[in-house]
Amino acid sequence: MSELKKFAVSYTIDYQHRVVVGVFASGQNAAIQLASNAFDEGIIWDDTPEMSLLFDDYEEVEGETLEFSAEEVQSFPEPDSSVKQLKANQFAFYCAQALLSGETCSALEFARKALPNLVQPEETTWQVKSDNGCDPFEVTAAHQEEALRDALYAIGWSVSPKA
Repeated sequence: MSELKKFAVSYTIDYQHRVVVGVFASGQNAAIQLASNAFDEGIIWDDTPEMSLLFDDYEEVEGETLEFSAEEVQSFPEPDSSVKQLKANQFAFYCAQALLSGETCSALEFARKALPNLVQPEETTWQVKSDNGCDPFEVTAAHQEEALRDALYAIGWSVSPKA
């Protein structure tokens, strides 16, 4: 049996991005101008009372052609930021579901996956030992850097920027 190779397979399909907003205007041309200006300013998706977002989706173009291509690769590339954002959104949704179900431990795990730079890790107990005659003791902190700071503080040391 021959060895399987790795391929990155992609497909393209024609889509049209359609956005519909509700605006108050004196006429059709004025309404179009308001929406066009909002698009240029990047505020067309803000969903305000003056310009409500009514529809925002991608629709397949009628008669589109689906095309596949494959490229042999040595290793699969890191997922694109679009995939990472999709996964983060899914984990955030699962977090909300878990919270509504009263499953706070699961919710915290999903929150960590959705927002890894924002959700604080659980605190850990760190054992502090000294070669200078201090008795061993413990500090509780989320990160080793915090544990080191707390240990120094516990033995009467402080650290501050040099003036």
